[in-house]
Amino acid sequence: MKSTALKALTATTGNRTDKWNTPTDFVGDVVKFFGTIDLDPCCNDVDNPNVPALNYYTEETNGLAHDWHGKVFMNHPYSNSKEWVPYAALQYESGNADELVLLIKVDVSTKWWQSISKYPWVAVNTRMKFGTSKGAAPFQSGIIYLGNDINRFKKVFGKYGQLYQPVE
Repeated sequence: MKSTALKALTATTGNRTDKWNTPTDFVGDVVKFFGTIDLDPCCNDVDNPNVPALNYYTEETNGLAHDWHGKVFMNHPYSNSKEWVPYAALQYESGNADELVLLIKVDVSTKWWQSISKYPWVAVNTRMKFGTSKGAAPFQSGIIYLGNDINRFKKVFGKYGQLYQPVE
């Protein structure tokens, strides 16, 4: 995929694909938060997964073609946030997934952001370095929480930055 979005995302990192492994320390915090991760719907390699989940979907098995269940962690292909982020919200809102933690690019000006704007999130206060990229990402990351234990979310992920909660 050589879309304009992908070219912009990869311009400064040296990573020319949309497969950006989640930073190892962050994965450790996701495990700390969930205990057991039931699903990684965006796994790069089931033989050598970056995220220790019980179940995986890959590019070939397409996480967008399945219902998600249990405790889900998603670090999706950022050039396709317009599909992945609303789909994650739908999986939670339809009762399929119990809890989700999403690691996403912060872009509040987009339509897809509106699908998760009602959920609490942490604005990561540094540019994250993904996988084996040469440099940090050219965007700010956010950690979105779809679930019912905001105190546990804040305790584990608050160290990354400011917690924002929507005003009702």
